[in-house]
Amino acid sequence: MKYSIIIVFFTLSTFVSQGQSAKHSTAQLISKKDRKYIPKDLDDCINQIDKFWDDTMKAKAILMTEEEFRGRYHFGLGLWIRNNWGLWKGSRLSKYFNNLGIYHPDDMSGIILASYYRHLKGLEIHLNDQIQQYQNYMKVVQEPSKKSYPAEAPDLQFNRWFDYDTKDSGQGYIQVGTSKKTNTTWIYDYYLGWLKVNERQLHTLDSPLTRETNLQKLFLLKK
Repeated sequence: MKYSIIIVFFTLSTFVSQGQSAKHSTAQLISKKDRKYIPKDLDDCINQIDKFWDDTMKAKAILMTEEEFRGRYHFGLGLWIRNNWGLWKGSRLSKYFNNLGIYHPDDMSGIILASYYRHLKGLEIHLNDQIQQYQNYMKVVQEPSKKSYPAEAPDLQFNRWFDYDTKDSGQGYIQVGTSKKTNTTWIYDYYLGWLKVNERQLHTLDSPLTRETNLQKLFLLKK
């Protein structure tokens, strides 16, 4: 256990260190004049990043998967974008995204990073699809209202969460709640509703590879 903690700490420290390093290198690459400029839309964002990213950095980015690129640069280039392009402060760029239905700075920078990566790879950006994915995600992660709680468990406290990729809607999210009053455990899924489960059934949701399939099986048993 002791060694596991050390390994996890080292991994997190390395990730944060890489993020901070990327943040500083990004700031160093941008002229004082360009640091004050805030893009007006997504195309402008891509053009601005193209200005200060050299060919070496672009070549490295192309070798990554989109998921790797977004994960690595969320705390590097992404953090710089959120802070310097006023995404927390109501800048014209944040208002551009608000008009598209995107309101959180992390989501805005995520779309910018994904779009820039696709630009480098010569792929279609599919902005509307990206927006839909973020909106779907925000919808499914909302905690259910207490009015919808099962009559058997009106005192639910949520303490575990699982996400999964769906075949149709793109994103799913399972919320796990426990009731002290009845000593029961319930799961809630935006698409499927409520289901009382035991620990053995809950354990079948641990693996992300089989999560959606096992979730569907549990709800089929309910019927």
